[in-house]
Amino acid sequence: MKYLVIGGSGLIGSRFVELTKKNNIILSPGEKELDITSGPSVNNFFKNSKFDIVVNFAAYTNVDGAEKERPPAHRASGPEGDKKGIVWGLNVGAAENLAKACKKYDKFLIHISTDFIFPGTKENPGPYAEDVELPGEMEKIGWYGWTKLEGEKQVRKINKNAAIVRTAYPFRTAYEQKLDFARNILALFDEGKLYPLFSDQKLTPVLIDDLVGVLEKIANLKRPGIYHTVTSDVTTPYDFANYLLEKARGVKNAVIKGSMEEYLKTPDRTPRPRLGGLKSEKTQKILGMKFKTWRESVDEFVRQVKSAK
Repeated sequence: MKYLVIGGSGLIGSRFVELTKKNNIILSPGEKELDITSGPSVNNFFKNSKFDIVVNFAAYTNVDGAEKERPPAHRASGPEGDKKGIVWGLNVGAAENLAKACKKYDKFLIHISTDFIFPGTKENPGPYAEDVELPGEMEKIGWYGWTKLEGEKQVRKINKNAAIVRTAYPFRTAYEQKLDFARNILALFDEGKLYPLFSDQKLTPVLIDDLVGVLEKIANLKRPGIYHTVTSDVTTPYDFANYLLEKARGVKNAVIKGSMEEYLKTPDRTPRPRLGGLKSEKTQKILGMKFKTWRESVDEFVRQVKSAK
């Protein structure tokens, strides 16, 4: 199979390329070769290249950075100025361009999304199922999450032959450009800088290697729909970190409890889902797969880290 991988140098995309190139052909163009924020650039690339599957990992993912382009809260759709920003361009505009090109040239599209499209509040808590009703208002959702939600909507509106894969808090054993959810905890602990971690935040992380396996299965099936690829059960940053440090560093109860509810009360905090997470039962049934628990994912992560030394 021949893949066109968008965002192939990122945290998830680079691991996808690394694992899938053994048995597949991978096209992973840089920004100069393919500008996904430009409709003509996308159309020209599709016209002159051959591939079977498109996987879009590209996104603006800096949650706090994205908030700088957030419009006033009372204008839920956002003014034109914000829609010309880099966050909207990558998370919505690029998704539209790829969806249109995939439809025009009959390519199956896998679009990566996030649990941050949901508010994760007491009034609307997760974990969220694949077919749950999507939020209709921006309140309690950050600009990053809102643009990813709009990107999802555009993909579904434009191209019915597409799969949307939502994931959350991905981690892997090695990636030089940035730290992920798990490796950041280890780095902070090793430096003696580990701060209190939330014991009241619900989330479902994912080991990126497992995510790659799911994406390959979806690509082989070419089955449109919405998929959730995360651990099969819910955890908290506090519990995750304690277990990780016990397995990776041999220390128990090394983490101090923090409260996300209190953290979010501070003015100007970027909205984040506190009671979030994704349900994956439907995805597991459709794909005929059994996802790991978060503890099993940590065990595999630690095993890989130790075997790499």
